[in-house]
Amino acid sequence: MVKKLYFLPAGSCFLDQSAVNKNLPSGKLVEMPVWCFLLETKDGPVLVDSGMPDCFVNNPDYYKGTRREGRLVPNMTENDRIENILKVIGYDINDIQIVISSHLHLDHAGGNGHFKKAPIIIQKTEFEFAIGNDEYSPFECRIPDLNYKLIEGDYELAPGIQILHTPGHSPGHQSVLVRTEQTGYVLLTVDVAYNREIFYNDIPFLSSDTELASKSISNMKKLVQDIKPEVIFFGHDAEQAKNWHTLYPNFL
Repeated sequence: MVKKLYFLPAGSCFLDQSAVNKNLPSGKLVEMPVWCFLLETKDGPVLVDSGMPDCFVNNPDYYKGTRREGRLVPNMTENDRIENILKVIGYDINDIQIVISSHLHLDHAGGNGHFKKAPIIIQKTEFEFAIGNDEYSPFECRIPDLNYKLIEGDYELAPGIQILHTPGHSPGHQSVLVRTEQTGYVLLTVDVAYNREIFYNDIPFLSSDTELASKSISNMKKLVQDIKPEVIFFGHDAEQAKNWHTLYPNFL
């Protein structure tokens, strides 16, 4: 099992509310917290997601002049670079044994390029769709010559770390089910649903395939009923992010 699970705040980005909830009109930005997660195992630390790319640091105008202008605004400081996030908990880039990339969007895979040796585990469908696709995300999120390990479907990485294939938000999105020594299951949904409201109320949100996204949420709900996880942690839930220290005192 996993010895310890760290929730690691990694800045935020502002997204048009119509992408968070397709029932809402465009024109208003909402803040979306960004997260990385570190899993301590007997074989060394495993990182889940690497945050936003360095080109976003102090650069809220990154998307100015593009079709995303006014709809997507990065909110990243030096402290939110992946190497500085890891330093807070006493780790270095070179300590990381494996990186699990939930998907290659701008707020989840921006730091992948810092990991030159560690295997980066990603769904084959995500890799094939994103690599070389300039519309998908900044280049830093989809560098072609890293040490990718391509998987297809669910995958048990190690005792206590189960990768779950949850496509829809992106073509090869994956979530992670963790079991630590001190707690029960922790489900890191990542972006299978941005927040609790989307997850439980079937609210349509930004997805590459709406039907697949709905199916993945349905599958996750069945999993939750079966295993009753101690924590269900959503990728961009503002309320959860605001109170995570209080809600989950057993996690650092």
